Amino acid sequence: MMHSAQKKISGKRLCCCLLGLMLLLEPFRAGATSEIERIIDNGGYIVHGGTTFLKFKEQNLFIPASTLKILTCLVGLKNLGREYRFETHFFLDKKNNLYIKGYGDPLLTSEVVREIGHTLAGMGIRSLAAVYLDTSSFALKGETAAEENSDNPYDAPNGALVVNFNALPIKIARDQTITSGEPQTPVIPLMAQAAKQLAPGMHRINVNTLLSEGQRTPALRYTGELFVVLLREAGITVPGYNIKPVPPNLQPIYIHRGEKSLEEIIRVCLKNSNNFIANQIFLACGVKTYGLPATWEKSRQVFAAFTQKTLQLGPDKIIVKEGSGLSRQNRMSPAALLAILDLFKPYSTLLKRQNDILLKSGTMKDIYCYAGYFPKGDDLIPFAILLNQPNNNRSRVLEILHAAVSQQGSH
Repeated sequence: MMHSAQKKISGKRLCCCLLGLMLLLEPFRAGATSEIERIIDNGGYIVHGGTTFLKFKEQNLFIPASTLKILTCLVGLKNLGREYRFETHFFLDKKNNLYIKGYGDPLLTSEVVREIGHTLAGMGIRSLAAVYLDTSSFALKGETAAEENSDNPYDAPNGALVVNFNALPIKIARDQTITSGEPQTPVIPLMAQAAKQLAPGMHRINVNTLLSEGQRTPALRYTGELFVVLLREAGITVPGYNIKPVPPNLQPIYIHRGEKSLEEIIRVCLKNSNNFIANQIFLACGVKTYGLPATWEKSRQVFAAFTQKTLQLGPDKIIVKEGSGLSRQNRMSPAALLAILDLFKPYSTLLKRQNDILLKSGTMKDIYCYAGYFPKGDDLIPFAILLNQPNNNRSRVLEILHAAVSQQGSH
């Protein structure tokens, strides 16, 4: 057995070794932080794991842009579950009217609508008196995540019954001939209106910039026209569509459940940084907790409760107005984002991999952010970089932090 004197000597040696290691690593730490702080005008960062702990203004609030999607996806997975699937319900009344009621499926694409048409035809439906769209499961009152009404597809509005992410693909020839901008989407009347303000070429526009026709918003026109054309393609006679809620007590004849699980949808969302998908998930979380209809406020309450109870973060550390990061009213500290990343570790492979780094970027005018994980042996070291400044130095900050983590791991 080791005598007490020997134990004391061994303990002293261990302390000396640890102190020596800390002194050895300190130049790397000091050099990394001093260079980063010279190039940051307004921003902060934090990286923490193992022997690595680098930080700067980590408690200050900044606009996170799309790095907020990590929180949205985390709450979605916790609230809805990995295997959650969005639904769209179809009803048929005695007069042969088809009602389509949406519940916010973000992947209701032309391919899916085409499959639905063939499914309904396979059920023996050959002729319809009318198609009615029911969007009563959402009550967004005109509020959108984007603060600027642009024709950019990433600003497309959310809704209960939306096709193709509310982005309209158009191809305009030099002779002004209008065709669809993608093979899976047929030409619909809405494209002619959209093309009036466009130059020849390929376009994908946010339908919200187009004109409404009474109750028919551009988004509902897009949905209605696409369903009518593709139902006809499936061999079903249909004169047209309108807006009308499903009659009480009418039971669905078919429920379309999304092919992709929530986990698969999140992989798509994070890979493409899809704002529309992120906010459909955000709104679904509010419905799960508070019931229909979906509203922005219900979801804000869900996210506030999660950040306060699960992450122990108050509004002085994080403010969530919507789930995509489009709103400049969103606020987050680097330390808050790190806490989110700690909980997101089991789902870390849903993030894109860039040069071995699991990474989510966030970009708007004068907003440049990164968040993710540095690999270190079998571990993942979370980091958050939030820059709210004209100079986009985030790649250099990332490079320096990555080097510091790697160097500290090699000594």
